[in-house]
Amino acid sequence: MDVRSEVFTVVRVSLAAVASLTASAGAEAPEPSMEAPFVSLAVGTQSIGVRYQFSSDSAVEESASQIAALGADTLKLALTPRYAKDYRIEPNAEIRSLMDLLRAQPAFDRAMGLPFRNIMLWVYPFADSKSAFATGYIDDEEAEKIYREIYDLTAYLLKRYSGSGKTFFLGNWEGDWHMLLENYDYDQDPTFEAIKGAIRWFTLRERAVADARRDTPHTNVKVHFYIELNHVRKAMDSDRPTIVNRVLPHIRTDFVSWSSYDVTKPAAVLGGEAGRALVFKALNYIEAHLPKSDLPGRRVFIGEYGFELSAFKEADLQMKYTASIMKWALEWGCPFVLYWELYCNEVEPATGKSRGYWLIDDQGVKQPVWFLHHEFLARGRKYLEAYRAKHGTLPSQSTYAKMAATWIEDCVTYDGRTR
Repeated sequence: MDVRSEVFTVVRVSLAAVASLTASAGAEAPEPSMEAPFVSLAVGTQSIGVRYQFSSDSAVEESASQIAALGADTLKLALTPRYAKDYRIEPNAEIRSLMDLLRAQPAFDRAMGLPFRNIMLWVYPFADSKSAFATGYIDDEEAEKIYREIYDLTAYLLKRYSGSGKTFFLGNWEGDWHMLLENYDYDQDPTFEAIKGAIRWFTLRERAVADARRDTPHTNVKVHFYIELNHVRKAMDSDRPTIVNRVLPHIRTDFVSWSSYDVTKPAAVLGGEAGRALVFKALNYIEAHLPKSDLPGRRVFIGEYGFELSAFKEADLQMKYTASIMKWALEWGCPFVLYWELYCNEVEPATGKSRGYWLIDDQGVKQPVWFLHHEFLARGRKYLEAYRAKHGTLPSQSTYAKMAATWIEDCVTYDGRTR
C-alpha cells in the first residue's frame, strides 16, 4: 500500500455534524442579509453513477457527506431519469418529473443543504426524448414539458435556498455525444440536423432557467445555466463541427463546462510547458467561442478530467498528472476543476474490475490523489480565512486562482500520515 493511502472507514455521521465540520473549515453560508461574492475553492470532485458505498445511508447523502469532509465547497450531482442507476435507488413509477424526483427522494435536498457554496447539477427532464438531435426539431408539446420541468426546478431552488448564499449551476453531460446520438465514436461528425437540434435544445433549456430567474423573487442565491461540451481538440485542430464551434456561439449560456479528456490526458503525459500550452490553447479556443455575458471573470471550467488507474497503472502517477491539470487550469483561471470522481463508476468489461477513476477505491482505501485534493482544499480554506480577516471580504476568483496555483507542488509531496 502506498504510504499516503489509508483504509477509508465510513462512520454514521449526522448531516449536522458534517455541516459543522465544513463550516468550521471556512465554507459556511453567509448571513441571509448579505450578498455573497462568487468564490470557489476551484478544485473538487463529483458523485454520479455510484457503484459502491460503505454505509447504510443513501448513496446521495453518503457521497455528498464525503465530498464535504474532503473539504470541497462544490457538490456535483445528477437529477435525471437515470436516478435509480446513478444512486442505487429503487425505481418509482410515480416519479415522472424533476420535481417528483426531489419530492420522492429528499436525500437530494439534504445533500444540497450541506454547506457547499456551489452546487452543480446535470439536469435532464423526464419529458425529454432528446429527439432534437436526430430530427433537428422539438415538437411543441415536448418543448413545453421540457421547459416546464427546468423552469419549475429553477424556481424551486431559488425559493428553497433563498438567503443561503449558494450558487447553483444547471447543465448537461458531454453534449457532443448527444449530437452523435450516443454513438461513442470520436472520429464521427454530427449531421446538420444534429447541430440544428442542439441549438434548439440548449436554447430551450437556457430560456427556462432565465425565465424562472426573472419571475421568482429571491435573495442571495443564484442559478446559472451551463453547457458541457467534450470534443474540443478536433474542432481546434481541424475545424471539424462540434458544439464548441457550431453550437456554443448561438447560445446565451452563463458558463461552459469542458469534459476535457481529449486534451488533458495527452497534455499531462506530455508535461512541462508543452502540456501547459496545450491546455491553455484549448481553454482559449473555447473562450473565443463563448457569447458575451454580464458575468465577470472566466466562464469556462473543467467539468471532468481524470486518469484511470487501469491505464496509468501507478497511483502516484495518477496523482502527478492530476496535479498538473489542477495547476494549469488554475493558472488559466478556471473557476472549477472537477476530478472524475469520488467513487469510480466504470468497470472493465473483460474483468469486472473498477477502472480506477476514483479518490477512494472500491475497498475503501483513500488514494494518493485523495490526499492531494484534501491538502489543497485545506490550504484553500486557510487562504480564504486569512484574506477575509485582513480585507473584510473574500478575494476575486482570479486572485484566489493565481495564489492557489502556487501551492500545488507542495500538495504533491504532502504525506497524509503526518496530518
